Amino acid sequence: MAKNMNCTVSEFYCTKCAKRGIPIMRKPGKQKEPGHLKKLFCLNCGEEVNHVEIKPFGGYTYEDFKEEYDLGRFINGERVPVAELMKCSKVTCDYNKNGKCWNSNYSYHCPHRIDNSTKHLLN
Repeated sequence: MAKNMNCTVSEFYCTKCAKRGIPIMRKPGKQKEPGHLKKLFCLNCGEEVNHVEIKPFGGYTYEDFKEEYDLGRFINGERVPVAELMKCSKVTCDYNKNGKCWNSNYSYHCPHRIDNSTKHLLN
């Protein structure tokens, strides 16, 4: 007789094309943190790339992923940590989140981005 494991199905979204990937079932003791990156084969891209894990519960949603993806927070499948993001001097900029420029992949040329190597010139 099989045990009832109460597995949770996690959805995965590709950090390269933003398409939905293959879902995975996780046992209760094997859960990962919200927004976990996992290298999986992307059916759309045809290669192995990082995917963001989204659970039916928790603090990271599909909307969070879409915001990060649309603003350019992923570089080569990796999420740039907030501490490493450049500062942004324009409060009303769409890429400015709490004073940091989320456009890490430079898909938008922002004149308000403050490069970390030149920030000492502004102080």
